[in-house]
Amino acid sequence: MSKFEALLQDLNTYLKLPSNPVAVKMLRKGEKPPVPAKFPVRDYKKRMVLCQAWTIARRHEEHVCMGYEDMRCAPSVLAMGFKPPIPYFTEGHLCLNRYNKTLEAGARTEALMPRFPANAYDAVLFSPLNLCAFDPDAIFLSGNPAQVMRLVHAALYHEGGRLTYSTDGRLACADLIVTPILTPGFYVVLPGHGSRRLAQTKDDEMAFTFTHTPEKVEHLREGLARTHEAGLRYPVRIHLDYEVVFPAQYDQLFGFWEKEK
Repeated sequence: MSKFEALLQDLNTYLKLPSNPVAVKMLRKGEKPPVPAKFPVRDYKKRMVLCQAWTIARRHEEHVCMGYEDMRCAPSVLAMGFKPPIPYFTEGHLCLNRYNKTLEAGARTEALMPRFPANAYDAVLFSPLNLCAFDPDAIFLSGNPAQVMRLVHAALYHEGGRLTYSTDGRLACADLIVTPILTPGFYVVLPGHGSRRLAQTKDDEMAFTFTHTPEKVEHLREGLARTHEAGLRYPVRIHLDYEVVFPAQYDQLFGFWEKEK
């Protein structure tokens, strides 16, 4: 039984999401997962990337926990703070001739990557929200752009303003997990190349993440309901109150019929 039944019901009612939202919890050294979880090396006999793990959570409804020994993606290790950055990373070598033209450009890209402080955490837990019985650090959802648009409406209902958006087209794990935990708020996330190639994220999918607090959950729920009542709907109610234009030869028929009167 999930402690988020009311939120899940609202998300289903107002958004009709294609898959489960995911609850994320960062675990410190010695801290055990609050639910029975699978570890990739122990239970799947292989290392995985973070986007694989959360896709298993959202599509297969399994709890998946990953520490350094479970990680296959080195940049994600740095984003989670499981290892401290080294010069080869900070100098931009991972981006050179792949994402950026020069080392200097790569270094600027890496300097802006959201990262937890080194050794602050020992593992990351992903749980399907419909099976989440603990307090997560963040919650994220996947959907199409129109569904994410509705989440933006809901997030801004109380405070107004605009949501900030930052991406480099890669390492969605940093944007989905690190950003809302280090800088509390609501965020739109563009899934990166790795998520699409390695975790089967679809071309039309985007993501939305937020810091978990009871207040933020209630604000999101109220925002969805009130903006829905105001006419902001999903699926979007398209405007059909207009007269269309046809080719002149089609309209010629009406001319013939008028002459018959």
